[in-house]
Amino acid sequence: MLGEIAVVHKDPVSAHYSLGPGFEDMALGALHNGVGALPRRALMDQLSERLGVRINFTVLRAGKVTYVQWVESTSVLRVDLKEDTQVPVHCSASGKLLMAHAPADVQARFLKSAPFAPRTKKTITTAKALMREFKTIRRAGYSIDNEEFLQGVVCLAVPVRDRSGNVVAGLAVMAPQASFPLAKARRHLPDIQHCAEMISSQFGRRAEGAARRGQGARNGTAATESRGEGAPPRV
Repeated sequence: MLGEIAVVHKDPVSAHYSLGPGFEDMALGALHNGVGALPRRALMDQLSERLGVRINFTVLRAGKVTYVQWVESTSVLRVDLKEDTQVPVHCSASGKLLMAHAPADVQARFLKSAPFAPRTKKTITTAKALMREFKTIRRAGYSIDNEEFLQGVVCLAVPVRDRSGNVVAGLAVMAPQASFPLAKARRHLPDIQHCAEMISSQFGRRAEGAARRGQGARNGTAATESRGEGAPPRV
């Protein structure tokens, strides 16, 4: 029955089962309409208002970038991206971020499609260059689109993680280069990362700031106890 509705897929050669497109549809529906959608939207609204840019929440589905939620910029100079716009993985900040953290077999299948079609003069098209880009993204902790998809438009994306630390989605800012250049986006990186951490907490992941504060409190308690401070007086 699960196979009939494409929740699972049975390999005709190995007879092994894997998750099918029906399961992906169910998961995407849960992201769209689940209990986390409203608080996530509120966080994205706040970030958009603070920075004056468009905010995108994306996932990788069937090797393609899928927009789950977005908040339009209220700025006069903004990006007008239609809902049905096909955003390629190889030249978008979210796409490169998610593929950089995808399993090795998913990356390998994706890179076999190279060379990729250039969208602008800055588009990365070769597998070798994209592999270097993925390495840079994993090391830096964020991804950029430096006018690689649309001329005059830049993006910066950071990961959203689940309880285990796996990257499950991307949070990106998108704006015209003229009003929000990448240098400015990088200055606001802590704001963007904080928003992503708050969204990650909806997936059961503890926010980094809270974790550090908790660790600091534990260290402080341990240091106090080691000095004998705060201990009850002996009688």
